[in-house]
Amino acid sequence: MGRFAVIPGGRAGEARLPLSEGGLLAALYARHAAGVLARCRYLLRDEEAARDATQEVFARALQALPEFQGAASPTTWLLRIATHHCLNELRARRAGWREEVRRAAEGRTQEAPEVDKRALLRALLAVAEPEEQEMAVLYFVDEMTQQEIAEATGRSLPTVRKRLRGFLAAARAALAEACPGISLPEGDDL
Repeated sequence: MGRFAVIPGGRAGEARLPLSEGGLLAALYARHAAGVLARCRYLLRDEEAARDATQEVFARALQALPEFQGAASPTTWLLRIATHHCLNELRARRAGWREEVRRAAEGRTQEAPEVDKRALLRALLAVAEPEEQEMAVLYFVDEMTQQEIAEATGRSLPTVRKRLRGFLAAARAALAEACPGISLPEGDDL
């Protein structure tokens, strides 16, 4: 990853932020850029788009830095910005989600390996509500507990469970519509 150059000025204003060479944003970038890039790469599955998204995440972090209250860890804060940004990117491509699921299903034969789970997850994320998407990524991808998700997002534990159930319901419906032969396991283990 290349060196991040902090440009003084802009909307945030020089007086309010420590934007010197050793400033807060540069420190955040040095420590968290790899993690943000990994999250973007995982969600977008495109190296160039992931690098662009990483830069956009830190640009948004620069704008939001004065409002950052330290209620969450910097890692959680930056990964949440990254998740929202990438999910918005994926949502913009939503028109093609059915075709992607169909292609994945058509590509498999009886002897063929399983459908690419990441591609399927991205397609299913596109049909859920934004808050459900965020919690699904935290639960199924980051493998956070429901309690950890509640703390990171500022939501109650019942709300986290409700959003995860909403994601599963939307995913089951989308999968049943696009590929009648494929279904998610039933059950309410949440």
